Amino acid sequence: MKYINKEPILIILICLGFLTFSGGIIYSVYRLNHNSQNLINDSSSKKDITSIINDFKESQSSFTLVYESSNISAFKSLVYGENANYESYLIDSSSGKINSFLDYVKNTKAYEAKLTELLNLKYPTFIVNALTSASRSYYVKENEVIIYFSNYNLEYSEPLYLTINYNEIKDYLKFTPILDEEYQNENGFNYDPAKKSVAITFDDGPSSKFNSFILETLAQNKAHATFFMVGKMMNSCPSCVINTYNSHNEIGSHTYEHLNLKTSSVATAKESLTKTDNLYYSLTNDHIKLIRPPYGAYNRTILKSVNAPFILWNLDTEDWRYHDANHITEYIKNNVSNGSIILMHELYETSLQALQEILPWLYLNGYQVVSVSELATLHNRPLANGEAYLSLK
Repeated sequence: MKYINKEPILIILICLGFLTFSGGIIYSVYRLNHNSQNLINDSSSKKDITSIINDFKESQSSFTLVYESSNISAFKSLVYGENANYESYLIDSSSGKINSFLDYVKNTKAYEAKLTELLNLKYPTFIVNALTSASRSYYVKENEVIIYFSNYNLEYSEPLYLTINYNEIKDYLKFTPILDEEYQNENGFNYDPAKKSVAITFDDGPSSKFNSFILETLAQNKAHATFFMVGKMMNSCPSCVINTYNSHNEIGSHTYEHLNLKTSSVATAKESLTKTDNLYYSLTNDHIKLIRPPYGAYNRTILKSVNAPFILWNLDTEDWRYHDANHITEYIKNNVSNGSIILMHELYETSLQALQEILPWLYLNGYQVVSVSELATLHNRPLANGEAYLSLK
């Protein structure tokens, strides 16, 4: 049996064990240092973001800070400005980079479509069209963003803006927004009692030729009107009655056969008005609440005998006489005032043309165009049965 010297092998094994042990210590120390450095880097990163925010606020100290977010994890929103001239600076929580709101929108096409939808809910079509190329600034809050528009081709004294709750665009955002349980979109048909308002009324319809165009024009301008319809005309175009009713405009009675209520007996007047109301009820399942006496003619006995207010007017465009859209619009511009009731007719193309011109003018000059009943509510003037009203000033 050959002798083997085990001493060198033992020495080698001891050396390998020592190296393994030493390597473990070195690796442990490396990991400890590496983790410590990560903690230092993380702390430094947080300190840097805070420093960036503080440095930015210091650089803007000559401007008015009107809003600072506290609960948005993706960024800090700092809003500066006044009098509808606002701008948000969004400091990204990860990079410290100053971003715009659109940097956090992941589906721009869908976002723009929603913005257009909400603009059309709030503003007349001509306003929305003017804003398509306008400049925008963003007031970014924790639950909503307010877009202010500027550099548009309109002479309008009020700020044009749109408030978008994050519930409306949450699927298009790169960050997780704070959502309200309840919110209400801005609707141009929610009229403001603090603003000027007037009522436009249309007599002698409905017109199968012009009714739909008048309704469309009103809708495009966030306006309502009151249509004093003749029963016989309602019979000739029942769809006009239904469409007018469903569009949230108002329908009043102009008697069944355009009856002169000044020279009629009480019995004849009531029969004509009841016949008109019955027809209206058969089409809408509702009752007529307002009456306009044809020619503006009535006597006190009939006024007190009929269970409804009589609605007259204080501005007569005489559109039936002139058939001139320019004359009608100029007359309204020169004579309109808060609480006016304006008389027009549904039967003439020039009246439709005048409506298309005057509604944008009224809007830009601070007027809301509403139905007679809405006008009464806005002016806190309840309409009483047996009373006649020229205006609601």
